[in-house]
Amino acid sequence: MKFLAKINRNYLIPFAIVLFAVTAAGYFIISIIITQGAKERLLSKVYLVERQIKNTGEIPNLHPVIEVQKADNEPGLSPSFKKVTIWNEMEKEDEIFLEYSSKINIGDIWYIVKIRQSSIENEDILLILALTMFILLLSAFIISFISIRRMNRTVWSGFERNLHEIENYSFRLNKDISLERSDIEEFERLNIVVMDFISRLKSDYLMLKEFTENASHEIQTPLSIALMNLEEILQHDIKEDVFKKVVTVINSLKRLITLNQSLILLAKIENMQFEKDSEVSLNEIILRKKEDLSAFIDAKNLDVEIKAEGNFLIRMNVYLSDILIGNLFTNAVNHNIMDGIIRIFIKPGFLQICNTGENHALTDKTIFNRFVSGNPKSPGLGLAIVRQICETHNLEVQYSKEELHCFTVQIKS
Repeated sequence: MKFLAKINRNYLIPFAIVLFAVTAAGYFIISIIITQGAKERLLSKVYLVERQIKNTGEIPNLHPVIEVQKADNEPGLSPSFKKVTIWNEMEKEDEIFLEYSSKINIGDIWYIVKIRQSSIENEDILLILALTMFILLLSAFIISFISIRRMNRTVWSGFERNLHEIENYSFRLNKDISLERSDIEEFERLNIVVMDFISRLKSDYLMLKEFTENASHEIQTPLSIALMNLEEILQHDIKEDVFKKVVTVINSLKRLITLNQSLILLAKIENMQFEKDSEVSLNEIILRKKEDLSAFIDAKNLDVEIKAEGNFLIRMNVYLSDILIGNLFTNAVNHNIMDGIIRIFIKPGFLQICNTGENHALTDKTIFNRFVSGNPKSPGLGLAIVRQICETHNLEVQYSKEELHCFTVQIKS
């Protein structure tokens, strides 16, 4: 959830609670005021009825609003307010009235007076006032919400532009990041921290990049020279025990050269030193790798079946795509058994390479770790390189084992 959206939500929820609470409280307060006013009007009407009887001697009766009855003796009645239901002949329905009952004495004659006022009128007034208050509060909220939202967008516009600049920044472009200055103290402090952090990261990145480039050349060269000299020694007549030792050293040097190249490749991939320069077809690379490894496939008499239900196209570095498929295909061949099988299934955004092989204790969580291998002759970096290539190209690689050992590569959803 975006920050502004969360602010708006946090603003909406309390206001909605306040709006309904204030409306409900206002409704009950107005109800009390209107009821009190109605009671005062009923009391004033009792006074008018008493004056009319004193002045004219007439007993006013206006059903159902005014009802006056003579009493032979003093009635045991205390003044009180209550709600009563009376049949409305005109409307043909029961109607609720607020009734005030009292007794008055005029010239030693007692009267029972009942003055009523329809509650419907009070309720209509109450609803109108409550609805008016609700509409006014809601209108004030909408106006303030829109105003605050626009102000927030203005305040946060610079932050959004800086965030977009940071998201699209790359060390490989070899240019400085440009952040928009802000008159808000916290945003400006954040800009300074980010620029300082990126500056230090860029410095570390350039030093690491320089180190990997130098290591690739400085380490590889003496290893190649040593290997070449040892191979030249083998061309001379030497003792058998010396010959075996030289062969052992040559094999160790070859492993060291392979290990060095793999570690340097991993470092370059992690440092994003490979551009996603073109769209490649993994189908074509698989067919090419099958031809390249045909001698090894024939040596183990492997049955290779490739089933394609579409073309797996992806934008990535051509060199890395070749390594990705090469490592997976080579793994399927090297770790296979005699007369084994390799099954490859391809469709858009999905590739699965399965092969027979010996059982091992490796799982999906461990098999891609560095220096982990089911073959002691392997340095255990091939699948680590596969995982690193996938992570830098929005791909996901998984390992599963049922009847066959399967590696699945697919585009992340």
